[in-house]
This record gives sequence, C-alpha cells and structure tokens, in this order.
Amino acid sequence: MIGRLYKKSFLWRWWVTIYFLCRGVRVDPRAMFMASLSHVKLGRGTSISKDVIINLSGDGRLEMANDTWLSHGVEIESEGLITIGEGTTIQRRCSLNGTISIGRGCIFAPNVFISSGSHIFAAWPELPIREQEAKYSALPLAARPTGFGDRPIEIGDDCWIGVNVVIMPGVTIGKGCVVGANAVVTKDLPAGTVAAGVPAKIRSMRFTSQAQ
Repeated sequence: MIGRLYKKSFLWRWWVTIYFLCRGVRVDPRAMFMASLSHVKLGRGTSISKDVIINLSGDGRLEMANDTWLSHGVEIESEGLITIGEGTTIQRRCSLNGTISIGRGCIFAPNVFISSGSHIFAAWPELPIREQEAKYSALPLAARPTGFGDRPIEIGDDCWIGVNVVIMPGVTIGKGCVVGANAVVTKDLPAGTVAAGVPAKIRSMRFTSQAQ
C-alpha cells in the first residue's frame, strides 16, 4: 500500500522522468507509473504524454520499441505482457488491458478499447457480479473456473484502428488492416482487410491484388 501511494507522489514521477530521459525517452512528469521500472522497457525516441497511466501488477510487463508514442490519457493495465512495435502511435484516451501484441507502424485513433480478459458474471449465479469478480481473483489459477481466463490479442504491423473501436479477447488482426470508427471486433481479421460495423465485418480489401 505504501509503495503504491509513493508511486503517485511528485518525487516518484520526477524520478521516472529523469530515469527515462537518461535513456533517450521523454516521459511527462504528469504521467503515472504504477509499476516497477524493471518491468518497463521503452525504446529510444519514445514519448509518454501527460496523464498516461501504466499499471502493471504481478508479472505484468510493458515493452515499447523505438519511436513509439502514447498521447495524453492513455491507460495501460496488465498482469501479462503488452508489446508495442516500432513507430506505433496511440492517441488520447485509448485503453489497453491484459496480454496484447501490437506491431510496427500502427496508428490508433482516440478512445480505442482493447482487453484480453473477460468479466465474471455467470460462474456463481447466486452471487452479485462484483462479488464474483472478487472471488475469481482470490482463487489460485488451478481452482478458477474455465472460460474466463486471459485470451491474448495480436495486432499486426501497419494497422489503422479507428476512433472508438473495441477489440475483444482472443482476436488476431492481420498485417495492414484498417478498422473503421466505432467498430466492435469479435473475430479475427485477415491481413489487408478493411472492416467496419458492430460486429465488425470485412467491407473491402486494402490492396488491389487481394481484391482480384
């Protein structure tokens, strides 16, 4: 508890800023790192804006390659591994939760929500939803009911994810995909597809050779 309070402090935030500045990374002192810095790897040229929250618990890790960017208000939370490829930019108020792999050169518009986990609401029907979540979290891994575990998400290189898009657990989005604004992606998208809608459906192919 004391450690978490300290990591919200003015002193900790400036220590993080100086620590990464010495490594060629720009971190706004108004960003919040609720994580051990040994679990955070940021490539040179990376920029972390104000009000970003990085909350890593347990074995949670964040690895960002060179020249990546998190805009203000981005939230990252994980007990697993989140990787972000070189040159990828993530706009304001996006939320990344769980185990996620994002490729090189991707563009995320504002308010994208990605989560590899599922809420617990039917494992113990006699309990309120909030109590089911708490009970599930308290159980050892071997004792947890199946079907609610982490389902990693993978997004390939050169993808453009539109504003307000939601990407559901277990989804793989292939290289070069475009996902239109407000879409909810519930199934895998092959490389080079343009998808939109709720649920997201393939509308066209990005490359002429694919359309033939």
